[in-house]
Amino acid sequence: MSLACVVPSAAHAQVGLLAGYNRDALGDFLPASGFDFTDLNDGFHIGIFLNVNLASFALRPALVYHRVPGLVAKAGEDQVRFDIELLEIPVDVRIRFPFPAVSPYLLAGPVFIFPSSTVEGVDDLLTARPIRAEFGAGLELDLGLRLWPEVRYGFGINSLMGSEVPVGSTVLRGDGKPRLDTLTLRLGISF
Repeated sequence: MSLACVVPSAAHAQVGLLAGYNRDALGDFLPASGFDFTDLNDGFHIGIFLNVNLASFALRPALVYHRVPGLVAKAGEDQVRFDIELLEIPVDVRIRFPFPAVSPYLLAGPVFIFPSSTVEGVDDLLTARPIRAEFGAGLELDLGLRLWPEVRYGFGINSLMGSEVPVGSTVLRGDGKPRLDTLTLRLGISF
């Protein structure tokens, strides 16, 4: 049985590139008294995607590099600066409202995350394969090539990292498990 038998004849696939801005928040974490922790930050992301239109809905898996730069944990005069880099695999399900040149859509789906950090103590704290759920809206603009401006919001379903961050000779301990929530502005281009 070939793949052509599985995918309906109305299916139309596009490969594309994406990039954008993300406002990242580390939620559900309260540092102990005497400590401070950056919990809101501006970052960016770039990636590639495959969009498969199936009548009024579409599937769009992607591979995305997402950077959360400039996080700081402080304990008195001691501090540690670190970035978190994420390799993400979002699997969007899009509900399309097709019109001739502009197709608005709503999207939702899981984002599978593979985090890392260049700071060894922080890298050891990162959870293996946390998941985020994302929801959003966008437009599919057919201008010869397709443009995909969209806004997305995602909330962490499980913890991104542990609650003990090494800062110099001390350890920042807090209540809760930090999870990553993200507001994203994204532009995709497909061919």
